[in-house]
Amino acid sequence: MNRAWRLSRISARGACLAAAACLAAGRLWAGASLPFTEESGLRLSSSAVQSAVSVTASDCGGSATACERIYYIAQSTSTGMTQVLSALTSDELTLNPESGVRLSTATTPALDIQVSSITGCSVLALSGGGYRMLYSVLGSTGSYRVYSATSADGVAWANDPGTPVLNPGGVVASPSVVKLTAGNLSGDWTAYYVGNQGSGNEIYEAYSSNQGVSWNTPFLALSAAATQVSAAVLTSGSVRLVYTAPLSGSTTATQVLSALSSDSSGASFSAESGALVSTAAADGSLGYPFLLRDLSQTYRWRLYYDFIPLGAATGTVLSALTQSPVPQSMSPSSIYYTQAGSTFTISGEVFSPALNSVELTMSGQSSIIGSGVSVTNDNTISVFFNTQNAATGDWSLQVTNSDGTSGVLSGALSITVPPGSVSLTDNLIRPLEGGKTSVKVTIYAAGPVSLRIYDLRGRLVDDLLEASEPIGTFTEYWDGVTSDGRTVASGVYVLRSLGPNLKSIDKIVVIK
Repeated sequence: MNRAWRLSRISARGACLAAAACLAAGRLWAGASLPFTEESGLRLSSSAVQSAVSVTASDCGGSATACERIYYIAQSTSTGMTQVLSALTSDELTLNPESGVRLSTATTPALDIQVSSITGCSVLALSGGGYRMLYSVLGSTGSYRVYSATSADGVAWANDPGTPVLNPGGVVASPSVVKLTAGNLSGDWTAYYVGNQGSGNEIYEAYSSNQGVSWNTPFLALSAAATQVSAAVLTSGSVRLVYTAPLSGSTTATQVLSALSSDSSGASFSAESGALVSTAAADGSLGYPFLLRDLSQTYRWRLYYDFIPLGAATGTVLSALTQSPVPQSMSPSSIYYTQAGSTFTISGEVFSPALNSVELTMSGQSSIIGSGVSVTNDNTISVFFNTQNAATGDWSLQVTNSDGTSGVLSGALSITVPPGSVSLTDNLIRPLEGGKTSVKVTIYAAGPVSLRIYDLRGRLVDDLLEASEPIGTFTEYWDGVTSDGRTVASGVYVLRSLGPNLKSIDKIVVIK
């Protein structure tokens, strides 16, 4: 396997407990629906990235074309309190911490419980300016809450009134808030969080139509043994959840998994195949996945996550990036080789605004190069393929981005033989008067053809044709005579026609 799929061990486990350079040891990048490639270097130490918002380029020194404020949680080395801190970045790789504390367990005014630690937070911009943060806490008596805070500039924060905005009972942690962008709920906020309503940790969600001031009653979004969760909205409007989870039978979170909503409401999710990243429990655990778009190449996704070595109290933030396009479906998915080509819609992810090529491939055949390629967005492409007279069978689709990276969808298009046809002329015949039925047969692949006449009791009357025929149209005739030369009795007879993609039953009436 190459490095994008499996990271080699670079140190013994014991050394990794103390050396940040060893934190990649033992991780496995699986064949997930959205494959990531690890990026070199560490993003932050002893921290956990939680959220990001766009800010003006001047906040990053004025020379950047884009800038983001990243929010993360960490424990104060002097007070031991959990704090929400922030960093600025113009490339999402170098995170430059800002001075001061955004929020902490000592933040006033006091909440309705004594807070022991902040366990997660998520920030969204308000339509009228400013920002709202939802943050989850663990109380000193074991109570769980999600509170709200607001800020005019994203730096100075103040708690909203001290009652929780989400308090469904049981565990509630790791909130991730997104704004829906399509469908009837467009503009509404949705909060996803890890909760425990008596059946183990699962992922819940709640809607807000007033930008987080109030929320509806939470409901189950995904039945999964999650420890932390993050949400992101695709260009198509669907919502993707990424979450840490243990392997079956374990309590240590060693995988980052994903699930995708079936529509833009973000309410019904299906798990995606494979793990985005995983590790061996003997090496440590994974935590706090956070998915966001690459700042400069927005068609790509970046995943932040914590790797916590075995025995360590805190993790180090690492990152991975989607590199290759991911074609997922093609419509139509089947076409006859006789058709004069068609325009196809390709759905998937990580499509660059301009593409090098889109082509169909099959072993032993010349590639069919697409023309008129139009990239609607990073989720959708339209392209014309001239498939007329192409070899029949399953063709794979290869999409190549502008940087030369390619993604393949095996068996994307089935090119098939059109169904043959049989047409009868004069299928009411009088044999004694010289009448006969004309049987016109059309086939689109060479091969054996059988035309047989049966009576209604299923007895063979005449082998009209049993031969290998070329592509095209040919005509046979039946004059109401059996294979041994006898004129049949009056009645109804059945013509059974078999051939390449041909299966037909027709009736012939004989009157003496």
